[in-house]
Amino acid sequence: MDHSDMSIKTVRITVGILSLALFGQTAFWLLYDIADRGVAGAWSVWASGSGTGLSATSSLDLGLGFLQLAAGWATLIKARTAGGLLLASCATTLLFRLPAVWYVLLDSPSDPWFGDAKGPSLGAVGGTAIGAVATALVLTALLFLVRHLENEASSPYILRGAGPRPVKVTATTSGVLLGVLNIFYIGRNVNTAFQVGPNALAHLLAGKGAVRSELGVASAWQWASLTVLCGLGMLFAFRRRPVAKGFSLGLALFMVPPDVAEVSDYVTTGVLFKVSVDTAQTFLELLGSAAVIALLAAEAAHNRRDRRPEDPPGAPAPAPLVGPIPADARLTNMADSG
Repeated sequence: MDHSDMSIKTVRITVGILSLALFGQTAFWLLYDIADRGVAGAWSVWASGSGTGLSATSSLDLGLGFLQLAAGWATLIKARTAGGLLLASCATTLLFRLPAVWYVLLDSPSDPWFGDAKGPSLGAVGGTAIGAVATALVLTALLFLVRHLENEASSPYILRGAGPRPVKVTATTSGVLLGVLNIFYIGRNVNTAFQVGPNALAHLLAGKGAVRSELGVASAWQWASLTVLCGLGMLFAFRRRPVAKGFSLGLALFMVPPDVAEVSDYVTTGVLFKVSVDTAQTFLELLGSAAVIALLAAEAAHNRRDRRPEDPPGAPAPAPLVGPIPADARLTNMADSG
């Protein structure tokens, strides 16, 4: 094994460990809420936002933890979707942990950010959120480093980014589903702005007085963040970037757990079949995510059937005659392919 191969392997392992460290931060506070409130009490907080005082986490942290765990594991086992999952994990972590940073920075004894509500130490929760943001930034830099190392180690005759691209039907369907969700999120924030005015919307985005958990985000911030994430997913899908499959899968993994929690609350409260904007959004996210996962699973099954009998499970496509790293064995698979 030459020096470049060792460097790539080292960075890959580092990326996987850091991604699992992000999961550790999220999992710690999820377990804190379970220890503090019991399983039933924590689930009540995640499903409906009910409960006394402040919790550390919200239902979004269920999805975030699931995404971070999947990204770290995919990296360590060298799954083809690892690059997209890592990109989704980094972007989602940044967007949904940044608010906790200004919660702790803007909190003061004379003007507590959460008012009189009591909960876990805001300094402790905010400190881990700052660490998560810093880790996500380091991970993003390492992703580009891996891409650089892999391109250097590959033959100049290999087309850049010639890794496996999503089939057209998968890419188109994923892009359309993300586009529909994006229109929905934009519409909700536009409607909110008309109802409360731009100034009040800015306060809602900041989360002042609108959040019941210390790692939670306001609905307006959630919709704005999902607009950005779905916009990126649409761009990758419609351009059929190799990273599109992992990124779309990451968004689906992020959305499913909180939506399942909300559906369970709808069943408990008897509003499952009552039409509302909230229920429409929940079912749109849940069914859309399930469709994306099903499409990607079908494509993966098709690729396995097409693999040569002598190829072991999980084996990359045959390497070209020149160049030590075939493009579809790369971690990043983020470059253009024409």
